[in-house]
Amino acid sequence: MLRPVPVMLGVRASAGPNGLLESTRRAGVGALLVQYVPFLYARFGIAPRLAMVLRRIRASGIRLAVFVHEPYVPFTRLPWLVTGWPMRWQFRAVVGSADLVYSPVPAFLDLARRVARSGAVLRRAPTGSNIPVTCGSRQAAREALALKAGEVAVGVFSPGAAGLRRPWLIEAAAGLPARAPVRWVFFGGGEAHPGGFPESAPIDLLGWLDAERTSEVFRALDVAAAPFEDGLTLRRSSAMAALAHGVPLASSRGPLFDPELESAALCAATAAEFTDGLRTLVADPAQREALARRGRAWYEAHGSVDVFAAQLLADLGAP
Repeated sequence: MLRPVPVMLGVRASAGPNGLLESTRRAGVGALLVQYVPFLYARFGIAPRLAMVLRRIRASGIRLAVFVHEPYVPFTRLPWLVTGWPMRWQFRAVVGSADLVYSPVPAFLDLARRVARSGAVLRRAPTGSNIPVTCGSRQAAREALALKAGEVAVGVFSPGAAGLRRPWLIEAAAGLPARAPVRWVFFGGGEAHPGGFPESAPIDLLGWLDAERTSEVFRALDVAAAPFEDGLTLRRSSAMAALAHGVPLASSRGPLFDPELESAALCAATAAEFTDGLRTLVADPAQREALARRGRAWYEAHGSVDVFAAQLLADLGAP
């Protein structure tokens, strides 16, 4: 995935509090990139040994980079009232140990800037798409979905994703003209479409697909619908997959919205605005084509994981 960066597979941390330090030394690496997503590898998002071993790794002469996918939980649920404070202390310790700090969300980078060590480099960075773009005919991809000529395919990738504004999708489907030649395509994690979707709206429920088939479905789409409660940012890999495949993207603003993505996608502030924008894209092939070109060009210049890899090498001073 990190094409310009040499990748070593099969490295496993040894047991014990210094296992990660010992593994990095044995591997002979000069820099370690930590993907900071607390809930992926820590009980309740808290890993007591993590900050300690990262400090030891940096003290050993290995340069430390941290990629912040999410910092900590908000105080919006009863369990998080307990875990929220330890997660904040952990975030402060982890970021404070790093030479380089990256995040796909500008607001998270602002949080990191408050606790970063003096001299640390902080940059906004993309997560990219986790669906490789495969070769193939768009016509063949549409035929595989039994899409008719003139039928507009509106795709919802990973409909089970946390933070997806499902009510906006329902309102948009209801707001399209009754005779509009639209077919909704739900694919990826979360097979069931939102309850309350208009019965008159044709829907294909494809469920989970492998990467090659997922790429094929993207080739068949005319529009990707991905409105998020927190707004469109570079961390939304489902949206990035649409841009990577050259599919015009209809998304949203929100408290974490990255304004630089305005040139890559339709970013609505309200459900009504999202419905109006989707209606326009469905009706106007020229606008779809223009938005698709802008989105793909923006992704290649700013959103690809290869862009991050090149930046990482430059920040590490690699030849």
